[in-house]
Parts: sequence; C-alpha cells; structure tokens
Amino acid sequence: ARGCALQAAMLSPLYKVREFKVEDSTAHSILVGWMGTASDAEAKKPEEEGDISTDAGEGQYKTAVIFPAGSPMNVSKMLTFYRKGPFDIKAEYENPDALLPGTPKELGTFRIDLPASEAAKKVLVRAKLTLHGIFTLESAQLVEDEEVEEIVKEKREIPADSKPAEEEAKPEGEEKKEPSESPEGSPKSEKKEEGSPQAEKKEGEGSPAAEKKDQEPEKKYEWVEVKKTKKRTKKTDISVVPSGIVGINPDALQKLMDAETAMQVEMNDIIETDERRNDVESYIFNMRDKTSSSGEYGEFISNDDRDAFHADLTKAEDWLYDNFDATKVAYIDKLDELKAVGDPVVWRSKEASMRPEWIEAFQGTVSNYRGAVENGGEKYSHIAEEKLASIVKACNDAEAWLKDMCQKQEGLPKHEKPVLLCADMEQKNKELATMADAILAEPKPAPPKEEKKEEEKEEKKEE
Repeated sequence: ARGCALQAAMLSPLYKVREFKVEDSTAHSILVGWMGTASDAEAKKPEEEGDISTDAGEGQYKTAVIFPAGSPMNVSKMLTFYRKGPFDIKAEYENPDALLPGTPKELGTFRIDLPASEAAKKVLVRAKLTLHGIFTLESAQLVEDEEVEEIVKEKREIPADSKPAEEEAKPEGEEKKEPSESPEGSPKSEKKEEGSPQAEKKEGEGSPAAEKKDQEPEKKYEWVEVKKTKKRTKKTDISVVPSGIVGINPDALQKLMDAETAMQVEMNDIIETDERRNDVESYIFNMRDKTSSSGEYGEFISNDDRDAFHADLTKAEDWLYDNFDATKVAYIDKLDELKAVGDPVVWRSKEASMRPEWIEAFQGTVSNYRGAVENGGEKYSHIAEEKLASIVKACNDAEAWLKDMCQKQEGLPKHEKPVLLCADMEQKNKELATMADAILAEPKPAPPKEEKKEEEKEEKKEE
C-alpha cells in the first residue's frame, strides 16, 4: 500500500516526491557447495568485488554463501575453478528452518561438462539471481592463454657501414666511379678569386660544433617485417547440465508454451469471427434503411429490386440469428452475397452525386482552351493556323459529346445504369488537355541576328 501511494504521488502533478529507488531483494540466503581438488590451490583471488573464492583441499567439500539474505535481485557473481575434468556444483538454501513448511532446501545440482585434460584449466562459472528471485548457473567458460605470432612492420635505422641495397645489387667488377681530380689548369682546378662571395666563410663554419655536425653521416631508416609473439585469452563456452532443479522441466515447459500459443490463435480466430458477424448484421440494418423508398438510396433501386433485396436481407438476418456458431468464412460469404445486389445501388448513388462537378470541370476545360486559341493574340502567333484549328475542333467535339451524353442521361431513370460516367469525363478531359498543351507549348523561334549597318562598314574602311 505504501508503494502504491508513493507511485501515485510521483505520477500526480500536485505533489513533489524525492527521488528514491525500489529494489526487490531475496528473503533467504543461498549457498553453493563443491568438492575441492589439489588444483584449487592455484585459484587466484576474486577478480571483481563480490566474487567468491573457491580454494579448497583435496576431497574437501566446501560451501560458500553466494547470495546472502537481502541481496538485490538481477545480479550475477563469478566463481573461479581449476579443474582437469567435469565437476558438480550444488545449490541450496542456507537456513532451512526459515523456509515455509514443505519447502525443500535443495535448489538443484549443476554439472559443468568440462572435457578431461592432464593439466588443470581455469573455469569461470557465472551464478545469477534472476529478476524473479530464481537462482541459476547462467554460463560456464573455459579460459585459456595462448601465444600467437604476428608479423608487424618496424622502422629501423640503417647502419652507416652497410652498403645500400642498390650498390649490393651491382655485378662484380663494376666499381663505383669516384669523382676524379681535375688536372691543373682546368677550369675546375682554378682557385676562386679572393674576396668573392663564394670564397668567404659563412658565420660559424669554422666552429667545432659545425665541424662535428658536418662529420656525422645522415641517418637512414627502413621498414622491416618482424615476427612478434603476443598472448591472448581464449574463452570457450562449456555446457551446464542442471538436475533436480525446482520447477518444470524444459520439455514440459515447451509443451505448455505450445498449448498457450494454440489458445492465442484460437482466441484471435474467435475475435475475427465475431467481427465478421457484426459486419453482416450492420450491413443488413444499414442497407434496409437506406434502400427504402424514402432512404438515401431509394431512387437508385427499382421497386421490384427493392422488394427482392429486402427479402434477401430478412433471410440473411434469420440465418444470422439461427447460426451463432457459424465460421468466419461463412459470414464473409454471406456478406459478399448481399453486396452483390447492394454495391451497384451504392455506386449509382455516388455517380449521381459526383456527376455535376465533373460536368462543370469538363466544360471549364473546353472553355479555357478555346479561349486561349481565339484570344491568344501575340502569345500564340508563332503557332501554325492548322494546329490552332485542331485545338478548336477538339474542343467542339468534346463539347458535342458532353451535350449528347447529358441528354441521354437525363432521359434515364436513376435506378438504371448511367451512360454518362465520371470516369469517361475524366478520360476525355485528360486527352483534350494533353493534346492542347503539346501544341500551345511550342516555343517561339529565335529572333534573326541584326546586320551591321552600312555606315559602320564605311567608317571602318575610311579608318
């Protein structure tokens, strides 16, 4: 009740509530037990806060409380084991006296199916207290460290004594040409004149630091491929086989889930069947009222057809009340049977209501294109007279067709199939607009280039 009151206050705009957090917790402590081995001495300290240490002696049965009373739900803890083969972990409540009468303290036994090996291997087991307060071993993983060779590129300095790769590739006997000294008297051996800019020493050229810098060879580098060994951690999932756990076994649970799915499908079919039944019932009541002599569709159905249609509606209503257990397909077929007579009546009513608007629109299109040709003036003066005359002829033909069809339609009773259809007027309107637009969109020819005046030519000659 207190939680409901706090939640209502949080949702209400009239109250301000401090931020708080509500967490579910377990009421009973849960412990796990396992048989120790000599390899447990290799177990390290827990890697994370809250993880459980599993070190135990050979043949020693050890237990540890993994989830104390009051622990929040939906949390996990890690157990680390060193084993050479499969082993079992048993889970149970710590204090059976605190349980309700008849509640078993055992929560189940979980077998970690680790493949047998000569050396002890590290196994990580994740225990979880689910959101619903149910204990389970969520997963188990085999952790192995392995070495992997990788080829990487490194930048290395080339020693000064080593020859470049291009010189080593030269054939034997071919020596590197040294620059020969120029004979005396040659232009290269002539001394530079004193006082010239080239003969003058630069500032700092004779200093010891500069001489040392000149003596040091330029460093060169190259990229080489080097094999390096890296360690990486490989994790392999291990199957966890539960036994003696509380609750339904997986096979029975799957059967119940299948039964639930079947019930949901059956319920959806029942709902859809009721909807189709309501559709038939609504159609009977609506059409009976609208097709009466004073109804919305009364003028669009003859007296004989009205009497026959109303008789069919009455029969369908009697069938509907006599067959409450009919299938969805039967209701759909019955509705289609009634619509075979009722839909044409509805269509004639819609045609009659839209016909005046389409007649007005069609007449406006004819008037607009005819006026554009007759009163176009300079705008369409570049178009040939034959083309403009074809637009006028098309407008006259369309107008004559519309006038003839309107006369025929006025002579027909409303319950007969109309001869002037809105779809036909739409098609005629579209054809006229397409033909006229193609002609009126013809561009004007480009104006001729102006010839240079004779006076300008004479002036150029004089110049």
